[in-house]
Amino acid sequence: MNERYARWLLGLGLPVTVLACGYGPLIVYQSELPARLASHFTLAGVADDSMTIFGFAATFGVMISLGLAACVALAVGRRPLQGGVAPFIGFLGAFISSLGAGIVAWTSISQRGLVRWEEAHGAGWPLLGLVGAALTIGATGAYLASSLPTAADSSAAAEATPAMALASGERAVWHRTLHNRWFLGLGLFFVAGSIVTALFTHWGYASASLLVGLIVLTLSGIRTRVDRHGLYVGYGPLPWPKTHIAIERITSASAIDVRPMEWGGWGYRGSLTLMKRAAVVLRAGPGLRLDLNGGKVFVVTVDDPETPAALLNAEVQRLR
Repeated sequence: MNERYARWLLGLGLPVTVLACGYGPLIVYQSELPARLASHFTLAGVADDSMTIFGFAATFGVMISLGLAACVALAVGRRPLQGGVAPFIGFLGAFISSLGAGIVAWTSISQRGLVRWEEAHGAGWPLLGLVGAALTIGATGAYLASSLPTAADSSAAAEATPAMALASGERAVWHRTLHNRWFLGLGLFFVAGSIVTALFTHWGYASASLLVGLIVLTLSGIRTRVDRHGLYVGYGPLPWPKTHIAIERITSASAIDVRPMEWGGWGYRGSLTLMKRAAVVLRAGPGLRLDLNGGKVFVVTVDDPETPAALLNAEVQRLR
């Protein structure tokens, strides 16, 4: 996308849309809302606390303002950030602000016509819908931020690793497994919490906790494989999901030193489709960088990255 349009959409279009969608229903239905709005629910979905309409709007206004401030700062800032940082800030800002706006809108719509705030019920499945919509808007923010100028990361000047010497008809396969105990422990914590929540409270919140736990568990370990077909990365204990970078898409491979904050943090960061950059970061240290067709970049943290880089470069040369 054109940089100018990206800045306008990130700094003006997105904020106006979020504010209109969030506070529009509150303004329209204000006369039909109870004097106080239910603002907190037990895990069983029973309202147990309330706020004045003004207090509710102001409280979530802080959350929305912080998120939109991050988007506006990206739009008006002229100092280039490192490649993975701007999309991460764009995603986080758009996600936080849209989630806050979604809660304000849903509260206004769901409590419309109530006489007393105690009659309100918890979100349940609508809450998952709000989170899904916020993730979509967050992805939009990341996409817009990826169109802004970026500073060169520390690996941008890395030279392609010399190709491995392979005889005609010779085939080689390389694979490694890498684990992250922090992700494993956090994922198990959320899964265990979902079981307890399902048994004693509300299944809707249990589903949300289970979903978060499964997502974190998929990043508790990765299986990286390189052969004549390209790169394969498997996540977690199951055979799915999996990332495949075909050898036809690769222009060169190199061994680099991965600094998580240059790629937006830990976990699966970025998107080849939306941001032209993606990284699987389980820890700081050695990593494999693939430069792809169309200026795209894919990075994965692995031990001994020189070997798979040399193998991929050999296969790239053989393909050409």
